[in-house]
Amino acid sequence: MNLLSIIVPVYNEESNIGILIQKLKELDLSISNFSKEIIIINDGSTDRSASIIASFDEIIIKNQKNQGKGSAVQNGIKLANGNYILIQDGDLEYNPNDIVKMCSQLDHSKNVSIYGSRYKPFYLGIFPKLYIKQNISSYLANIFFIFLFLIFYARIVTDPLTGYKLYPKNFFVNNTIKSKGFEADHEITAKLIKQGFKIIEVPIEYKPRSKLEGKKINFFDGIKALITIIKYRFLN
Repeated sequence: MNLLSIIVPVYNEESNIGILIQKLKELDLSISNFSKEIIIINDGSTDRSASIIASFDEIIIKNQKNQGKGSAVQNGIKLANGNYILIQDGDLEYNPNDIVKMCSQLDHSKNVSIYGSRYKPFYLGIFPKLYIKQNISSYLANIFFIFLFLIFYARIVTDPLTGYKLYPKNFFVNNTIKSKGFEADHEITAKLIKQGFKIIEVPIEYKPRSKLEGKKINFFDGIKALITIIKYRFLN
């Protein structure tokens, strides 16, 4: 049986993190021949997130100063015992039950990664679906990044901004991820493509939240993502 390390970077998610951890603890991956471990990285939260996380047992917890999602993920990977890694955002935009679907798509070759796509298949076969409450700028940014990966990497990724990505652990053993913020996701995607990894996209559920509900990604994160995608086309 394979072991999946579910890494959850958390920053000020007191309204969601307890519900999410409970959902992850109840998740049964045995149908996909997986067991799981849950690793929570508290990225310097200033609300009640740390105390809520500490109330759960049978999970791995690390508290760090606020350094960004990329740094939290990297510290989580250092603690991971699994042969596969899944990154789970600390909110409730994604349904943990979709993790079973993602695991079932693995053929266990060393060079496969699974992305949960909010937009596969495209609406009418042409456009990504626009969800109720989804920020229009984030929606348009995702379309822009689809074309950016197509232009610079000759690969269609229907949801570059997805928060659900599953990777083989060996990728991180062989690669140092230098980005510290949200743009780390794009550095990873760029390196996966350049190293010949197959990215399989699986349709997933999505319930977007607004800025008022705690959505944290912003315009400057988009600029960093743009720079990262272009930069790692030419750098290792």
